[in-house]
Amino acid sequence: MKNETFICIANRRWDALWGESQKIMLRISKNNTVLFFEPGRGVNLPLLSEIKRNFPNLFKLQLNRISENLIIIPCPPSLPIARRHLPRFLLKITTPLVTKINTALKVNHVRKAIKKLKVKEPILWLYSPYYYDLVGKFNEKLSVYHNYDEFADFSTNFRVKELILGYDNELAKRVDLVFATSRPQWKRRHAINPNSFFVPNGVDFELFNRPLSEKLPIPDDIKTIPHPIIGFAGMLGNHIDVKLLLEIANHYPEYSLTLVGPDLLPKSAQLTQLKHKSNVYFLGFKPMEKLPDYIQTFDVALIPYELVGHVLSGYPQKLHEYLAAGRSIVATAMPELEPYKQWLNIAQNHAEFIRLIDAAKDHYSDEIIKARAEVARQNTWDNRVLQMYQHMEKYLQQIGLKKMMLADGKLKEPSHD
Repeated sequence: MKNETFICIANRRWDALWGESQKIMLRISKNNTVLFFEPGRGVNLPLLSEIKRNFPNLFKLQLNRISENLIIIPCPPSLPIARRHLPRFLLKITTPLVTKINTALKVNHVRKAIKKLKVKEPILWLYSPYYYDLVGKFNEKLSVYHNYDEFADFSTNFRVKELILGYDNELAKRVDLVFATSRPQWKRRHAINPNSFFVPNGVDFELFNRPLSEKLPIPDDIKTIPHPIIGFAGMLGNHIDVKLLLEIANHYPEYSLTLVGPDLLPKSAQLTQLKHKSNVYFLGFKPMEKLPDYIQTFDVALIPYELVGHVLSGYPQKLHEYLAAGRSIVATAMPELEPYKQWLNIAQNHAEFIRLIDAAKDHYSDEIIKARAEVARQNTWDNRVLQMYQHMEKYLQQIGLKKMMLADGKLKEPSHD
């Protein structure tokens, strides 16, 4: 697919921790124009004071060209859904209202960009169920929902959860195509939209294979950490099983539990204990291009996710990143890891996870390292984009054929009487 214009309404900033939206759109921009709309900042007290000082610029259209085909466009501030500050019964009223206001602001902003850049018949690419009402607003030739998480599962309020699930269902129904990163995500949306396809997460193979293809420097902040190193590289959020990490640190006092990534872990007594362990190291955020430098030092690479909510339907990006680097992996039993059980150690409970670490740390040979990397090589982001292109081109061909048949009188529009 070439020479198209993609309007990507993302739910994370371009310079944030890199996820599906940045990785996919970077590759699409090689042969197409991409307008990447960043989410607006939530309105809070610091932003309110900034609005007073700089109101016109906050809503001004800013086109930040990253490359010839990639333009980053910040959206204006958005109203928050005040989950923590409103009684639960009010949330069911305020959430739809706030969503409509934010949608109107976003539609107006996107239309200004389209007009300025003279875009016609773009491909609309959406990343959040809150964007369901954007479909059909931009004269798009094709609309796509790229689903990578069960967003409803993030809410602890069942009324908000119900609303988000409704938005998600409506978005899946309205768009032309749905791409889902896991089989459970695909199965639920395919029941709503038959043009839903399973396209799992991938890997930047050239980047994460560097520990095997060249000699990388060992960063100073991990150089002095004693081996064996059992490590995790990625965002530390509520999907991380802190209780498991604490048990690992207690069971292996001679091992170094090393966590590389931004610390967004919810505060708890167990987290406090974990941070006070002498064999636990929090190294903080690292740019993506530096992650292989750290991963190469892991004697065992961990996927220590808590098997609840959205985790159960997820497909971890860590899988192919670790495999590309040839690392020995121990992971909790996420369903999407089952097809790869030959290449990693899957634990059904904490006790088994801890036991598998000791066996995994010595599971290295030239043959197994090459085999792990080969699995990752078959699962690159480039391959994922090609899969998506194939589905999009097929759909557009079917629509084109249908229009031709309607024009020739060989097909009649369905009656709505």
